[in-house]
Amino acid sequence: MPAPKGIPIPEAKAFRLDERIYDSRQTKGWMSNDERLVATHAGAVLFEFDPITADWDEATGEMVLRIHPQDAKRILRWVRHASEHTGVYAHRLEELD
Repeated sequence: MPAPKGIPIPEAKAFRLDERIYDSRQTKGWMSNDERLVATHAGAVLFEFDPITADWDEATGEMVLRIHPQDAKRILRWVRHASEHTGVYAHRLEELD
């Protein structure tokens, strides 16, 4: 019986993340070619950020991240792609483009 496929490739140059178990492989998701974005087959999207770009908001105590608009749009594309293929639709993402 073939293994479940998971989500399709989110970007043209992304590569598959595999876990080797003895003599077989189990696919876990995808990583971008610059290794800054990861999409798991469960639908989670992880991104790397530079801690230098983070600031603490003294009033709220929250961390504030500044992401370049081009990177933010790319992250949203990956989130939308993962959510569509896992059946969890993020309706508000269209409003952020």
